[in-house]
Amino acid sequence: MVKSYYSAPALDKGLDILELLSLSAEPMTQAQIASHLNKTVNEIYRMLNTLKKRGYLEFDEKSDQYTLSYKLLTLAVSLNPIKTLIEKAIPAMREITLKTNHSIHLSIYTAGKLLVVAQQDSLSAFNYHVAVGSTFDLLETSSGRVLLTFQSDQERKRRLERRKLFMKISKESNISKTKIREIEKQFTKKTIHKIKKDGYEIVKSLQIEGVTNISYPIFDNNCYAIAALTTPFIKRIYEKSNVKQTSNILKKYSEKLSKELGYVC
Repeated sequence: MVKSYYSAPALDKGLDILELLSLSAEPMTQAQIASHLNKTVNEIYRMLNTLKKRGYLEFDEKSDQYTLSYKLLTLAVSLNPIKTLIEKAIPAMREITLKTNHSIHLSIYTAGKLLVVAQQDSLSAFNYHVAVGSTFDLLETSSGRVLLTFQSDQERKRRLERRKLFMKISKESNISKTKIREIEKQFTKKTIHKIKKDGYEIVKSLQIEGVTNISYPIFDNNCYAIAALTTPFIKRIYEKSNVKQTSNILKKYSEKLSKELGYVC
C-alpha cells in the first residue's frame, strides 16, 4: 500500500537536532550543531530555543552548549511502543527457538543505524549470539536491509542520509571504509525489488563465515516495517533442520506479530 509523504522541514530540523545530540558524547554549541547538520546558525536558532523552552534540551549559559534533557526518556517510559513490541515478540521468539533450535534476535532502526533490542538463544549448546544493545551499520546486516526495504522511498532515502551523517559523527565502525563502500554498492534497486518480492532476505552473513541470515520484517499499523526478526542459521552436522524449514517458521511468526501490532494492509 503506497502512502503519501508530506514534508515538514521544521519538524525534520528538530528531530535532526535531537538525534544528533543523542549520539554526541559531549555537549555541543549552536555552531557545532549547525555544522554537523549542514545548516546555518540562523536556520536552527529558533528550533533550539523552542526545544529548550519545551524542556527537550538543557542549555549551559557559561559554555553556550546544549545537551539532551531527560524529557525524552520520560516520554518513552510513559508511552513505549518498543516495550510493547518486545513484550509481544519475546514469547514468539521463545517458540521459534524451540522449533528451529537456532537463536533469534529482534532489531529496530534508530538514529541512522540498527539496534538489537531483544535476543533469545536456543537450547542447543551451539548458538550464534547477538547481544542486546549491539548496533550495526544498516547495510551491513540482513535486518538493516529488510528494515530499509519495507519503507516508503522517501523514508528509505532519509534513513540512508542519516546513516551517512551519523557514521561520520560516531566515527565507529566494525568494518573498513573500503568494505563499507562495497556494501553500499550492493544495496541497489534490484536488491530492494528482490527483498520486496520475496518478503524477506536470506543471505550469507557479511560478518561471520558459516552463518546464513534469515530475516523477516515486522509491520505496524502504518504498513511499514517497525522491526526485523532474524535467525543466524548455522548448519550443525547432526541436525536435520535446514534454511527453508527455519524460514517458513519465521514467516509464520513474523506475520502473527505484525497482525498483533495492527498490520492489516
